[in-house]
Amino acid sequence: MARYDDAAELNRRVTFQRFVGEADIVGDYQYLDDDNWEDVLTVWAQVRTIGSREFMAAGQEQNEVTHNIKLRYRLWGYDAVSLRATCGDRVFRLLSPPLDLDGDRRYQLIKAAEVWR
Repeated sequence: MARYDDAAELNRRVTFQRFVGEADIVGDYQYLDDDNWEDVLTVWAQVRTIGSREFMAAGQEQNEVTHNIKLRYRLWGYDAVSLRATCGDRVFRLLSPPLDLDGDRRYQLIKAAEVWR
């Protein structure tokens, strides 16, 4: 198992954003409509690819690439899973709440799926 104890690995600027627009007809967030999102927090983080899969949805083949986003431990004043994360031109849908690595309140890990433009 990989250790997450080197702060030098936090080498990407990741911005977490809150949805402020209107959901689509079935209540889903519009992840790719940048006008519907406002910045909440920007931190140094590590984005590590952990897997990919292909699946069928709405009669079409879909691809999903999952990532771990590691950041310094922080208290979240809002529902973190309702946020999205961006890193450069990449957009991530958060799949898990922030998990405290090793229970020592040094780092958190968030599982995320990349949203393809």
